[in-house]
Formats: sequence, C-alpha cells, structure tokens
Amino acid sequence: MVSGTERASEAPPASRNTSATLDAIQLMLRDLHTRHDEIRHRAAFRGCTKELLAVQQELVEYLLSKKSQLMGHVDPVSGGTRNYNSFV
Repeated sequence: MVSGTERASEAPPASRNTSATLDAIQLMLRDLHTRHDEIRHRAAFRGCTKELLAVQQELVEYLLSKKSQLMGHVDPVSGGTRNYNSFV
C-alpha cells in the first residue's frame, strides 16, 4: 500500500505546487464564506461595511478565477458578475 506522502513524492513538482495552491484557494474561499462577526462589527463601527463586502466579493471572484485557471477550465462568465456563494 502506498501512503499519501509517497504518492506526493512521486508526483511531478508542478503538479504538487498546483495541488497545494488549489487547496490553499479552497481554504481561503471557505474562510471568506465564514461569517466573522468581530470584523463585521468593526466595519460597522468604522462605517465601511459596504466596502468590506465589496472587497470580500472581489477576493472571491479573483480566487475563483485563479482556481479555474489552475484547473484548466474556461470561465463561461468571463467578465460577468458572480454570486458570492457560487463557490459553495
């Protein structure tokens, strides 16, 4: 039986890097989707809730685009707006 570590060491370096990047992107998307009440409260206190949500949406769109590139998919909505929850 081959362990995950042995399989990873047999994979070409580019493949490992891509896989690690895709994992990192997925984790970041999950984090962006998580409700962070403390940060939202600070944004409300500072009067920048709308801007916070806009930046969050930009980050999600960028990460989805990057993920799509790494997976070799063509983005059918190129240039269009995506739903914030479209990665779920």
